[in-house]
Amino acid sequence: MLDPKVFKAYDVRGVYPEDLDEEGAYAIGRAYVQQFEPKRMAVGRDMRLSSPQMAAAVIRGCTDEGAEVLDVGLIGTEMLYFAVGSLGLDGGIMVTASHNPKEYTGMKIVRRGALPVGGESGLLDVRDKALAVTDVKGGGEGRVSEHDIWPAYVDRVLSFIDVSALRPLKVVIDAANGMAGAMLPPVLERLPMLDVVTCYFDPDGSFPNHEPN
Repeated sequence: MLDPKVFKAYDVRGVYPEDLDEEGAYAIGRAYVQQFEPKRMAVGRDMRLSSPQMAAAVIRGCTDEGAEVLDVGLIGTEMLYFAVGSLGLDGGIMVTASHNPKEYTGMKIVRRGALPVGGESGLLDVRDKALAVTDVKGGGEGRVSEHDIWPAYVDRVLSFIDVSALRPLKVVIDAANGMAGAMLPPVLERLPMLDVVTCYFDPDGSFPNHEPN
């Protein structure tokens, strides 16, 4: 399923599977490669319950069109941007519905230089190409490799501050069972001067405590 309305001004968003499902994700993966012709690209996903199968479908679509995919796994959206920029990739797709309710799925799409793709920069072309995909091409197996971007990302985040200049501080952080619950601990463990009260740090796409917004 691929409802044209899931293509918004700056990303792809819709209810799973009524508006967008694995078949649609596969088509978007193929359309992305047709539009931007990446040789090497990254695909990541968030913790939503539909994200593993949606990301797998995107990867199949991308490899079926000839791209080499680095599967960066379970990450935050900013980590996909970092992966594309720091590794010199030709683009990437992040399977995420950001702050939307749990029944949603979606994608953030970037091109070479980690530049976001929106309606004015190719997203509507991806939409048109995806809607034209009517078959499963096949034959792209073996062009996927896993890559762990976490250590380099944490180093980069901490490079923006002078850790030695930080003063003791008590903070309450609500991760809303989203990806912040996975992303923050590796950073916080290197900031021992912070006394952190954590709320809902277990990534859980059913959002048992409150919506991620």
